Amino acid sequence: MDKRIIKTIGLIAKEETFISAERLSDCQFRILESVQPFPGYHGKNLPGQENADSYYLLTKKRYNDDKIIRSIMDVKKDIQINFDGAPGTITIQNQIFNLVRIKDVMFERLPEIIQHLKTSGLEFQKKKKQNQVTALLKIRKFFSMEESVEGIFQDINKKEFSYLHINGTMHWNTFKSITQKIKYNVDDNNYDAALGHIYCENGLMDFVRIFDRNFKLGKLIYIRKKYLEYQNKV
Repeated sequence: MDKRIIKTIGLIAKEETFISAERLSDCQFRILESVQPFPGYHGKNLPGQENADSYYLLTKKRYNDDKIIRSIMDVKKDIQINFDGAPGTITIQNQIFNLVRIKDVMFERLPEIIQHLKTSGLEFQKKKKQNQVTALLKIRKFFSMEESVEGIFQDINKKEFSYLHINGTMHWNTFKSITQKIKYNVDDNNYDAALGHIYCENGLMDFVRIFDRNFKLGKLIYIRKKYLEYQNKV
């Protein structure tokens, strides 16, 4: 039997700690980077302040996703730099800001990318010192996943990402609480969890995204079972 493959767009929501991207001292725009991109996971070869995985460019206006995606496409055509760009939002102290996430690129190339994004019509906030702050990040992105067993999918391109299908969405604080309870009862709790959904033929499919470089299918099955149990109690 062929494995189920899904390629579609969706959203990831996760909570991280952010600071200003200080290495971009000459840049005049507000750019953040994560202190620890996967706070629930503690392992080797993770991006950190010395080698940031992603940069978050806060926009001056609220643009719809299509506008940002088209601007990213234009930049890639103009300057032939291979990078991953996506629209999103970040909630800092109850304020919601739109942003463009740029990843998989040397930070020295960011000024060039930003300039071309401006040329395409995007406006960015002026540079502002951001002290360390924990914020809720939501990123709209493309997903490519393959079902391993019922309800559990592996990312086709990045095997450290798994997606556990759950029964409907959860409020972020509820998700945090359930995640902490599950982690207390897992022998190997070295993994990071985020909340998300993708668009499918029948509507939305909700999931918990797991980041774990040494994942085991048995552990993923157990974690998914626990999320479903907690959801049934609500």
